[in-house]
Amino acid sequence: MNKTELVQAVATRTGASPAEARKHVEAVLDEIVTQVADGDRVSLVGFGTFDSATRAARTARNPQTGATIDVPAAVVPRFRIGAGFKSRVAENGSPASATAAAPAAKSGAKSGAPAAKPGTKAAKESAPKADKRADKKADKKADKKADKKADKKAAAKAGGKAPAKPAKGKDAKARSGKKGKKGKK
Repeated sequence: MNKTELVQAVATRTGASPAEARKHVEAVLDEIVTQVADGDRVSLVGFGTFDSATRAARTARNPQTGATIDVPAAVVPRFRIGAGFKSRVAENGSPASATAAAPAAKSGAKSGAPAAKPGTKAAKESAPKADKRADKKADKKADKKADKKADKKAAAKAGGKAPAKPAKGKDAKARSGKKGKKGKK
């Protein structure tokens, strides 16, 4: 939906003329922009909050040339979605809510037990638990990746290569100097 379609929808819903609806929609949007630009917060309960955030100055890298670029500090607009808006979108069966509900139903059910029906109390209680487990797993994976990256960075600063990976499989014993079953006499 674009602005023209929004104006038409507002005109139809309120019974106002399209010209009147356009004035109202533009007035609302203009007031939100003005307030956020002045550093104020616009909070629409159930819909969301418009405000501004300050980004610190940083150094970035041009991916094509590899050249470093100094990015100055900036004040940017930000929107945080409200609980009512979020739940309304989830109720309408958006793809994001369908994929989140499927793992929640699987993880909450014991083997052989029927999964909780969407929209029931059991489904609502199991969904946050599944979300927490998924978040915890993602955090653990991210931490592992960050640790690996930090090790490589430290090794590069020290002037050497990254630490060698531990040997796995058949060649592990050969690399470590130990003899396997075939090496015994």
